[in-house]
Amino acid sequence: MFRTLAATCAALLLSACTSSITYRADYLPEIAIPPEARIDGRVLVYTTRADDERVESEGATSFTGSGATLVTPVGLITREVAVKVFSAAAAEGAVHSNELTDLGRYSVVVRPEIQDFSYGFPQLKNLGFAITPEAQVKLRMTVLDAEGRAVLEKDYDSGVVEGKSYMMSGKPYERVSKLLHDSLYDLMLKAAADVRGHQQAATVARPAD
Repeated sequence: MFRTLAATCAALLLSACTSSITYRADYLPEIAIPPEARIDGRVLVYTTRADDERVESEGATSFTGSGATLVTPVGLITREVAVKVFSAAAAEGAVHSNELTDLGRYSVVVRPEIQDFSYGFPQLKNLGFAITPEAQVKLRMTVLDAEGRAVLEKDYDSGVVEGKSYMMSGKPYERVSKLLHDSLYDLMLKAAADVRGHQQAATVARPAD
């Protein structure tokens, strides 16, 4: 009886409403990457304006929360997380641009694109009045050459990431936002490591003058 009541309350709390989240710099930890593990030179994080303006308006994949709509500026969040991570991962930092100009100024040009974002509150994991949020993020990272042509493209999948259970509140989507930030952060770190590996391999393969 108690569990049924709790589940009903959770469903009511997370239904029939529209909520929104945005980029939160304070959700991301400081990044300490050893100098020997950094990308050589300066990185350009390139996104189109359409990338930046991409917004997802979806309900949860679970029954709980499926009746609500969460408005998520996935393009903005992806761009900002990319700039933060690559600024720490590159020896000379990183900048963002919507234009592919003066590419000779950069050692690497990357284009991050979020492919999919989903979230939910699985009822089987809801204990009493607690809610357990989940999220999954899929990211594509493309490395461009000095002519703006793709030379490397790789997809990354966070898998289903589970957050900590917490008591129901009036702001349940803050935990979903934190999961999105954390997942993108982890995927960007993996992508940055792969970009460095690609750069090192290209350097080794380059014929000596």
